[in-house]
Amino acid sequence: MLVSALLGFLGTGFYSYSRGLFLPHLAETLDDGNRFNISMGFSCAVITGALIAPYLGRYLDYGSPRKVVLYGVAIVSASYVLLAYVSNLVQFYFVVSICMGLGMATMGGQVWHRSVMNWFDHWRGRAIAFAVMGASVAGIVMPPLVNAMIEAIDWRNAYLVFGATSALALFPSVYFFMRDRPEEIGEVRDGQQYVDDNPEEMVNIAEDSVLWSTRAMLTHRAFWAISVIFGAMFCVFAAVMLHLFSHLQDIGLDGETAALVLSMTALFAALGKPVVGWLSDFLGARVSIWLALVCQGLALLLFSVASATVTAMLAGCLYGLGYSGMSPLRTFAISSTLGSRSFGAAAGLLRFVEMPWALLASPIAGLIYDQTGSYQIAFQVLAALMLLCCLGPFFIAVGGRRERIQRKEAASA
Repeated sequence: MLVSALLGFLGTGFYSYSRGLFLPHLAETLDDGNRFNISMGFSCAVITGALIAPYLGRYLDYGSPRKVVLYGVAIVSASYVLLAYVSNLVQFYFVVSICMGLGMATMGGQVWHRSVMNWFDHWRGRAIAFAVMGASVAGIVMPPLVNAMIEAIDWRNAYLVFGATSALALFPSVYFFMRDRPEEIGEVRDGQQYVDDNPEEMVNIAEDSVLWSTRAMLTHRAFWAISVIFGAMFCVFAAVMLHLFSHLQDIGLDGETAALVLSMTALFAALGKPVVGWLSDFLGARVSIWLALVCQGLALLLFSVASATVTAMLAGCLYGLGYSGMSPLRTFAISSTLGSRSFGAAAGLLRFVEMPWALLASPIAGLIYDQTGSYQIAFQVLAALMLLCCLGPFFIAVGGRRERIQRKEAASA
């Protein structure tokens, strides 16, 4: 789990929380200040990941997540170095869309979430929440650090630092400390001690061992509900992380203050993750997802009308609480509804199905800015999308400790 947290910090955290700060510089250098084409490049990286995700997921259900992550670390590190030397849009699209897309897919959440699922069952909500906390910690640290780094050494050299740091820190950590399954060290899921101490929770969940075919998943309404909820959350998150820094500068905040808002957003995301993990493990997925969606929707509305630091800071804190559950709740919802045995296949197929969402939000937000000179309408559209997704949780399994106990009582009655 600690290795997963480090992967979140130096992997997805570096990438997600820094690209918004690089956006203005990439746009000025490569496309005369236009942000639409740069935004589309980052969105295309998601297409690459989505195309390989179904095949990767099937492999992860029986193969080695550790090996996949090692390949991913090498690709991502090389991609950062290549980004430092791009001189036109064609080169930028190749490096970001193909190389970074492939690297982030093979060292990203789909891979190490599968590893965490191998290790935890009853603790899955809390385990995933703590594992993804590394990305939120990166969000606290990275915006002011990257802003200062770009001002001090230029954006190209900053990318070189990213590449060296990723390679030197992640490769040895994964190689020496990551293990694919508890059986490799003579353990069981959740730990033998927990299993022995909590016999009231030990109940056989039939759905957890179902081997799903692609056709069966595609005809399951819960599969589509999960894809809509978290596809929308992901595309909104991608748009916010890419454009929020620029939006905050547009409403009058200086670079240092705008970076601080991003850091506060990530701080509250980190603080919210243990809460989300506890809520999902004890109360199940539905209540937790509703809270996440409502918080995000309200925060986006606040961002759209913000004109001062206080309002922007409040919106950032609320948005952080909302998206703190995005990654752990997606994993929890998939495993509770479709089971653990086919988790990798389900998560991979969902990535592919969610791909159209990834193509929409970031480029459209950039296009709205290019046409209107403001992100206000873009944030209002994103808010409406979050509130519309509140219908989704009605179609997924609840999961959690309460449901397990209810099933055990029903079986013994």
